[in-house]
Amino acid sequence: MLSYLPSAIAILICGFSGALLAWTTVDALGWTGVGGAIVTAIIGMVAATLLWIAGVSAGKALGLLKK
Repeated sequence: MLSYLPSAIAILICGFSGALLAWTTVDALGWTGVGGAIVTAIIGMVAATLLWIAGVSAGKALGLLKK
């Protein structure tokens, strides 16, 4: 059970970071309503996925994760 804890924490961090980036971007552009919500969701999911990929790649490159 505890072996899943680091992954769960990493997922939460990536999700929060992606959501924050998306919200900041859409807010700066002044987009609102349904369109803004859809763009926020798309940006957030893409950003969170890219952060996850970067974290896994960095972990493998540093030898912290199994290859």
